[in-house]
Amino acid sequence: MITFDGTYFDGKSSRAHPVTIRADETRLIIAGAGSDLSLGIPLRDCVIQPPLGKTSRVITLPEGAQCETDDFEAIAALEQRTGRNAGLRLVHVLESRWKMAALSFAGLVVCVWVFMTFGIPFLAKKAAYAIPPAVAENLSEQTMKILDSRFLRPSKLPQRRARTLQARFKKLHENIDGKQKYWLEFRKSPALGPNAFALPSGLIIMTDELVNLSESTRELEGVFVHEIAHVRHRHGMRSVIQNAGVFLLIAAVVGDITSITSAAGSLPTLLAQSGYSRDFEREADDTVAAYFSGRGWSTKPYQNILRRITKNMANFPGESLLSSHPLTDERIRYLREREKAVK
Repeated sequence: MITFDGTYFDGKSSRAHPVTIRADETRLIIAGAGSDLSLGIPLRDCVIQPPLGKTSRVITLPEGAQCETDDFEAIAALEQRTGRNAGLRLVHVLESRWKMAALSFAGLVVCVWVFMTFGIPFLAKKAAYAIPPAVAENLSEQTMKILDSRFLRPSKLPQRRARTLQARFKKLHENIDGKQKYWLEFRKSPALGPNAFALPSGLIIMTDELVNLSESTRELEGVFVHEIAHVRHRHGMRSVIQNAGVFLLIAAVVGDITSITSAAGSLPTLLAQSGYSRDFEREADDTVAAYFSGRGWSTKPYQNILRRITKNMANFPGESLLSSHPLTDERIRYLREREKAVK
């Protein structure tokens, strides 16, 4: 038998009745102190409210009545007997001890960090590969409309030069990834300068300034392979999903096409502000190194154009807009190390 003192409220008035409460195996027996109040209520009809800090414990009774008590040990024993609030009792124990609360908070911070650092990229990769091609095309079309209206102008390249590069690009991407649709377009951009970027649909945009900056077709082939790798590994979609956060990630996983499509306007912003991560850039550069070494070529032409792009970017007002190629020195060192490993 569990016995404890408390206060009874009948649910009809605000009057408090001091009572003694006893609990056997099946009933809660409430007896008034100095009054004729006497109740026997089946335990199955009683609800023991979860603990909340140091506030009085409450047992809710039928018809709006309730009992309150400060005998925490008695209520804990009653919960244990009835199997009520097992998980919440553990929460209460953690809340009532500041060291445990601090440890729990630290654990929460670590879990959030792990999820943000590893969980979201992992899930974003899965989601990016699951998104239908039609959605990627829609995103790319909307993005190009924004870029064409704000930052890009029609190409001024000679048609013969453009067709030659497009033919070379077609042959190259068929050797790398014949399943995905790719195509190359040129734009002039006084704001962006020498640049190239890939959209999720497989569209590769290269500026006239980059073509004019190149000293050989081999240099541009390195850029082609790099951008193809971004599409092949879904770097654009993964960047959008990771930067848009958990909401877009969940939308992609459950197939909420409307939410994904509405994010199209954010793609240019993401390209402008953050570009690709170091890991994405390295993965794309690794594809360049593998492609060149597989044909007995050195990556030096690609390294040279990377240096020239970085050097010339300072001359253009929109140099930070498509900052998808950061840390050039680090990338060149990686390419050199990759070549040494192959040799």
